Amino acid sequence: MADNNRVVLITGATSGIGLATAEKLKASGYHPVLTGRNPEKVKTCAEELGIPGYTLDVANEVDCAKVIKSVETDIGPIWGLINNAGIWLEGSFDEYSTADIRAVMETNTMGTMFMTHSVLPGMLARKTGAIINVVSTGALYCRKSISVYSGSKWAIRGFTGCMEVECAPKGVRVMGFYPGKVDTNMYSTAGIDRDLEVAMTPADAAGMIERMFSDEHILWGQVSGRSINDYA
Repeated sequence: MADNNRVVLITGATSGIGLATAEKLKASGYHPVLTGRNPEKVKTCAEELGIPGYTLDVANEVDCAKVIKSVETDIGPIWGLINNAGIWLEGSFDEYSTADIRAVMETNTMGTMFMTHSVLPGMLARKTGAIINVVSTGALYCRKSISVYSGSKWAIRGFTGCMEVECAPKGVRVMGFYPGKVDTNMYSTAGIDRDLEVAMTPADAAGMIERMFSDEHILWGQVSGRSINDYA
């Protein structure tokens, strides 16, 4: 059981991995804070789980700093951060619009960096805390049709590794979780049809994230996982 004073902010938490993780962390004794871009979804999900919720666009650095400040004023110091917000993009690179490219990079890459930049000073000052970046197996290999999405995640793979070695001596764990195919609405939102019968569930992913938080003597630098059925 975690110390229930441990506030954990989760981005992209109105569905999928983020929402399942908020539920899992609450059950494990943490104090999760749910965030998302859609105010109505944030309100509904927060009320259903009985936890605080804040509207947040991670692609906006001013918004990131503002929400971090509000959470720490309203609730208390942020002990944990889960950078989960992300956008899927699939197809031929030459067919992408520049607006699509920018949206993916600003949310997946810059959003993770902006949130980390806003929350890290407090963690370092307290010499305690944990940041988990939900990356992707798309940052572990290369394949066609996901050039921009993969590029956004490869950048975060490098960022996460550098933050790991930079922050560990100062008492803050920065870790990367690299899930494979997950049964969420990320694909359908992007207009992509996927067979998700073989995918891992959001609850599976949430369980691993909770384990990474709770084993505080271990710095889970790069954890990858997928459903065994994904290899069938």
